[in-house]
Amino acid sequence: MTQDHNAALRAAWGAFCDGLKQAGELAFSETAPDTPLDRAAGLEYVARYIGKALNQKHEFNDPLYPQLWPLMTPTSKSFGDNPDCTYLVGVVSGDHTYRIVGNRGSVAWVSFIAGPSYLNNADLETEWDGAFSITLSQAPQPGNWLRLAPGDNRVFIRQFFGHWDTEEPMRLEIQRIGQQEPPPPVTPDRLIGDLQQALDWLVEDSAYWVKWIEYYRDFPNQWVAGVPRWRDDGGHATELGRALHFCQWNVQPDEALILSVRPPECAYWNFELGNYWMNSVDYRYRLSSLNDRQASVERDGMVYVVVSHADPGIPNWLDAGGHTVGLVNQRWVEARTEIPELKAELVKLEDLARALPADVRRMTPDGRRDQLRRRKIGVERRFAV
Repeated sequence: MTQDHNAALRAAWGAFCDGLKQAGELAFSETAPDTPLDRAAGLEYVARYIGKALNQKHEFNDPLYPQLWPLMTPTSKSFGDNPDCTYLVGVVSGDHTYRIVGNRGSVAWVSFIAGPSYLNNADLETEWDGAFSITLSQAPQPGNWLRLAPGDNRVFIRQFFGHWDTEEPMRLEIQRIGQQEPPPPVTPDRLIGDLQQALDWLVEDSAYWVKWIEYYRDFPNQWVAGVPRWRDDGGHATELGRALHFCQWNVQPDEALILSVRPPECAYWNFELGNYWMNSVDYRYRLSSLNDRQASVERDGMVYVVVSHADPGIPNWLDAGGHTVGLVNQRWVEARTEIPELKAELVKLEDLARALPADVRRMTPDGRRDQLRRRKIGVERRFAV
């Protein structure tokens, strides 16, 4: 860096701000719903990417000083975030050896991915009290081990919560073996480079997920199995032992979309409601997701879920939150029986009662209030302040 660091930093900041202004145009794309709510949600989507991008490319991108950080929160979302899931990410290098230590807690299902390897749920070896240690390295190690590839690797940790208000999250920390000295202070050169990388990633990643939801627009209110054909990594479907289904929902205020299925035996399953921007509908105050621990199952084993704007009076409600277009994400994890056919039927709200079985389970107003109260408690437990 030359002595004129002030000019260089000003130029980098100006370019960053100009790039953000241009990135915001994504919210006004012609294919997005042209409603006040969806335009505002689109701009909110891009704005929330700023902190995520700086975390990804500046705050937590040094493999010499690894740090796990929450990729998704109730106010920082992307890629069809699962309201049941806490996502932690970090960066490590195949040139070093690392250790993740912590306690398994009592969440429904967990997964660790680092570089080309993964460690899922039942494969995680723990002590009697839930304590565990995982070694990350290129060379094989005894016990829990994740193999790293040469160069930088991303660590991706998922925790799927079932009973939000009672399950204990994992406690985790990561360390590089031999790490002793603190990281050096930030320099103008590093910050300038990181700002550009953060902007590039923000632009690319935010547009990527809009492209994803657009893939399903030709199949309104229909289930489609699997991820878009142009996604070449399969979305870690094999590593996570999951079968994915998507339904782009189009539901007006006077309509309801009935989703029905007889779930297979599996370790975990869920339905999650997102808006056009692949963000979950607010899950702190609304019922925007259901999992196998939360959902009501009928006496014959069927599950009926209703996407609607008004409370349908049954337990399994996905609240549209004012949106009329979005994506329902659905997954079966580690299914032990055949994957069933999912059905979707759009009806008028006034015909909903006739379209559902006469003996379908019902939800009282008091029951709904308690359902929402427990949900909020669960969010606060998971994202403790």
